[in-house]
Amino acid sequence: MAIGDEDTLSILVATDNHLGYLENDPVRGKDSFHAFAEVLQLARLHKADMVLLGGDLFHDNHPSRRCLHQTLSMLRENCLGNGPVSLEHLSDPEKDFGKSFEHVNYEDPNINVELPVFSIHGNHDDPSGEGNLSAMDMLGVSRLVNYFGRQTDVENIRVSPVLLRKGKTHLALYGLGNVRDERLHRTIAGKHMTMCQPAENSKDWFNLMVLHQNRVPHGPKSYIPEHFLSDFLDLVVWGHEHQCQVDPEYNHQKAFYITQPGSSVATSLSIGEAVSKHAALLHINGRNFKLEKLRLKNVRPFVMEDVVLSAVPSLSPQSSQDEIFEFLSQRIESLIIRAQQQYQEQLEAAHPSITSKLGEQPKPLVRVRVEYSGGFETFHPQRFRAPFVDRVANARDIVQFFRKRPAYSATSTLASQRTGSMATQDTSDLSHSSVPAPVEAVHVESLISEFLDDSSLQLLVDLELAEAVRLFVQKGDTDAISRSLKSTIADTQKRVLGNGSVLDETALEAQISSTRLQRRQIAEANGYGVIDTPKPADAAPVKSSESKSKTSLSNQQADDYSNYEDSSDLNEQDNDDLRATGENLKPARPSRARATASRGSSKPVVPSKRKPPLSAKANAKSVASKPEESATDSELSSDGDAFVALSSKYKPRQSKLNISRPSHNARSSLAASSSNISAANTSEEEDEEELPETPRVAKRARPSAASVDSNASIEPTPKPRGRGRGASRAAKQTAKPSRAATRSKASQSSYSGTSQAPVPVEIADDTSDDDAGKFSRFSFRKRG
Repeated sequence: MAIGDEDTLSILVATDNHLGYLENDPVRGKDSFHAFAEVLQLARLHKADMVLLGGDLFHDNHPSRRCLHQTLSMLRENCLGNGPVSLEHLSDPEKDFGKSFEHVNYEDPNINVELPVFSIHGNHDDPSGEGNLSAMDMLGVSRLVNYFGRQTDVENIRVSPVLLRKGKTHLALYGLGNVRDERLHRTIAGKHMTMCQPAENSKDWFNLMVLHQNRVPHGPKSYIPEHFLSDFLDLVVWGHEHQCQVDPEYNHQKAFYITQPGSSVATSLSIGEAVSKHAALLHINGRNFKLEKLRLKNVRPFVMEDVVLSAVPSLSPQSSQDEIFEFLSQRIESLIIRAQQQYQEQLEAAHPSITSKLGEQPKPLVRVRVEYSGGFETFHPQRFRAPFVDRVANARDIVQFFRKRPAYSATSTLASQRTGSMATQDTSDLSHSSVPAPVEAVHVESLISEFLDDSSLQLLVDLELAEAVRLFVQKGDTDAISRSLKSTIADTQKRVLGNGSVLDETALEAQISSTRLQRRQIAEANGYGVIDTPKPADAAPVKSSESKSKTSLSNQQADDYSNYEDSSDLNEQDNDDLRATGENLKPARPSRARATASRGSSKPVVPSKRKPPLSAKANAKSVASKPEESATDSELSSDGDAFVALSSKYKPRQSKLNISRPSHNARSSLAASSSNISAANTSEEEDEEELPETPRVAKRARPSAASVDSNASIEPTPKPRGRGRGASRAAKQTAKPSRAATRSKASQSSYSGTSQAPVPVEIADDTSDDDAGKFSRFSFRKRG
């Protein structure tokens, strides 16, 4: 039976809107709101059945009141109305959107929704803080947005589709909100991710997935390879990457298509953001689909150019600053003219019914990257601010100086293995103090680890504290550090004092050290503060995505534009710069590796084994029932969807453990206690016994019980006359018993970590993929 036009489902797709970006900037403050308003208007003009957002709707995890007010106003203006909605929701709303919702928003009798909006969260607006809520939860509870794709258990991920139907077209919409790439990579590689399919007539459903993860490799595990996804999918909408690549790219290994709409507003001055901004209009008819590119009109023009001073005939290393400034000013003038022409083309290509809110000639974004190696003299880029402050929108950072030299670090070695050629990196010449040098990538984990090594705060776990600092800085969670400390203290008290027995000093230190190592292993398994160290030169290179973009940058261009911010964990702005630069980026620069064994210790540390998680209820059958195999990338690429099998064997991951010897203060305390024992004329066996090297202790070391008794038997030295304080302090030290003799037993704290098993879904998978790739894509408009 032929399918008519009344069965065609139209979806307007957009990702990375970043509402509230630079909202306090007098020139660019409203750019993100203008672009998102145009996205909603295009959905109404093209009579789309729904809007699908791929994450990062907000730029900040805690958007301002003005940002929230403006967002709610735009959604109410464009989404509410008395018009009919032709979509039929077939799956369970509580499993799709949460237990608080009994209906999808357009079926809610208390609100009239004319244009449904479905959205997942990204890394900028992900749930965090008290209650694990986000700004997307506010939009969801207001019933203006259908918020889906949220995972409660990232160790065992179960992705259930939102089932929609229009006429004879059935849509299975899969959503996966942002999860830290390292953690999600381990979960999928460990075969703990399950993709569910409809139980009945699964071959008649169009399978559409939207996710928000790194597609460009920033490290061995800091991205999600395309072959990790299931091969029964028809189309994948990839968010998080800002370069606009709407045209579908075919993955030959998994036989599905990928579209990358990119961002609607430029959040970094990089080459990927200079690509024209589009939204995507997706038409689905049966198992066929078609993508249509919609040029956005309310986007500020952005042009970028590279200048190599050594290649300019009129310049030489002996040229003065004024000559170089004059040449660069001429280049900026030409870029401004080019930006004006680009904006006029943008107005002509966009929908004529959309009103331009930027004016006839808006101030463009201009960036000139100047490569000045070869002995050229430079100057401060702020010199360009005054001549162009009224002509460009980014007068403070028009020019960026950099130098190019062969990479010699381990990071660039890994990049050269991946690209097959020697990579280059951009560095600032530190000999010229007038040029602001970019801050080198410094990982917070390294700073915290060094601080804990040099201090007596040895109860704390560096990775847990680094994660708390990240939440405080990037997400604005003011209670993150306090919660981390309370959790660490409570868990340590429970483990150390839970058996009720009295421990001596040595046993107490060993128990605390063991508890700390176990917590650090769990933190590393959860992806907290993971720093991937590069492989040796003879190791096999890391596999990247199979599908390459038609508009992706060359290896040389990608290296040129990706070196000042080569860490994916600095902050969200740096991440925007990285993922907007193209496909062949270099991985994150690893920090200095910490010691993995105790200094001077001969006994190896055996990590504790983790118990396997509870298996999910078998309401949905596995996509593929395949034998248990190791979870390497090469095997995953050949085994298809073996990682989604529910019956796969759990294999605990053992991470590297970082142990250091006691701090300087702890060693001083041990030396002092040994001296006191010798002064009391105790036995030579106790005095001459060598203190063993132990892992990092959580508290300052104290004398043993024998030393306490010996100190108690010593008669205090009479206090000398006069006002001298040195002899008095020594007398008090010998007379005062140690805190170990008077320490009271800490109260036990009730703490239990529970993991919630995935909620079963009343749908099942299809184990057969025989018809995958047999239907004709892009054949929905056939001429009879």
